[in-house]
Amino acid sequence: MNEAHARRLRDVIAVLTQQRGIAMAAGATFAAHLLDLAIMQIRLNVNDISEEELSGLSDFIGAELADDKPSH
Repeated sequence: MNEAHARRLRDVIAVLTQQRGIAMAAGATFAAHLLDLAIMQIRLNVNDISEEELSGLSDFIGAELADDKPSH
């Protein structure tokens, strides 16, 4: 991805972030969640993070959280 394209995508992230704030202020939590997902997807693309890397991070965090839970 060239720098001009990455810059445009960062501008899109800024706009979506503003829209997320508006959605949250209006109580539209589902719309805000969808905007969060769009923002995350664009950030993954801009930073060239693969689905496998994201999955690995998620698995690692999930394992860490499971280890931190007290057993009853």
